[in-house]
Order: sequence, then structure tokens, then C-alpha cells
Amino acid sequence: LPMNGLTARQALDMLGLAPRRTLAVTGAAGTLGNYVIQLAKHAGLTVVADAADKDRALVTGLGADHVVERGDDVAGRIRAVFPDGVDGLVDAAVQNEKALPAVRDLGGFATVRFWDGSPDRNITLHKVRVFDEYRSHDKLDELRQLVEDGVLTLRVADTVPADNAAEAHERLEAGGVRGRLVLTF
Repeated sequence: LPMNGLTARQALDMLGLAPRRTLAVTGAAGTLGNYVIQLAKHAGLTVVADAADKDRALVTGLGADHVVERGDDVAGRIRAVFPDGVDGLVDAAVQNEKALPAVRDLGGFATVRFWDGSPDRNITLHKVRVFDEYRSHDKLDELRQLVEDGVLTLRVADTVPADNAAEAHERLEAGGVRGRLVLTF
């Protein structure tokens, strides 16, 4: 929760979207994307998220109002839902310039991997750096409370005996794990 939850919180704070505004989320099926969707819905935003077919139910269950197919043309698919573009986008999939066209003129784009692109159309680039938030006890306490209140869900994909840690690491490296692998001792 701390790293991905704080990253999601920081991205949304930087975008500063008011309730009923539109937010796109790439990488929605991943842990960061999950938290962004849930926090955005809690803030009253309309969310369009990308997902593979196998992850549509998951992303919808997290609260996404619209789900589009993920991939290189995600911006075009988002624009098919919101022709004028979205007010903000959190790029958890790190698609950078491929996702940018989904944002409307004067909108905001939150990058989580230090992208130094040059958005045009007066789009504001927000560089999310979770390291700035690590000691933010107030925000961590807020996230904890949201978990306790059922707003944020902590997803555990599997529990793995500590003796099988190498296998768990291989599963993570292969990708596609939805939730956290928890080592048991």
C-alpha cells in the first residue's frame, strides 16, 4: 500500500481534478492503476481505464465507468469515449507520448517514470515522485483509513511459502500477477 497508494494519491493531488471531471488511467489492472481508480471514484471523478479482455471485470469492479482495450492506440480508444479528450490522465502503464493525445487541451498528464516529454496543446506534465511523500504520515494514515473503510482494497494474488521465494519472484518477473504475492514464514 505505501508506495503505490502514495503514488496514486500524489498523482491525483497534482492533477487537482474537481468532482465530475474525467480521468483516464493506463495500466489500470496493475496495483498502481487499481489505487488510482478507487481514489478517483472516491473523489467523484468519471474514470475511463484501459484493460485487456481478461482484466475488464476486475477494472470495472474497481469502479471504472468505461473500459477500453489497452495497447498502443489507447489514446484513440479513450477519445472514442471522450471525443474532446479527458481532463487528466495517470499513466501507470508508462505509455508516455502514446497516451498523451487522450488528454484535452489545457488538461493534465501525470507521469510516474520520470518522462521528460514536451506536451503540446498547453497540457501540464506532472512528474510524480513518490519519494517526496514517504514521510507523509498524514497521507499514509488517510490511505490506511480508506482501506479500513473499504474504499481501497488490498489484493493478494497468492500466498507462497518463503522457501519458494525464487519461484514467486519468477512469477512477478513474468508479469500478469494481479495483486501481491505474500511470503509466509
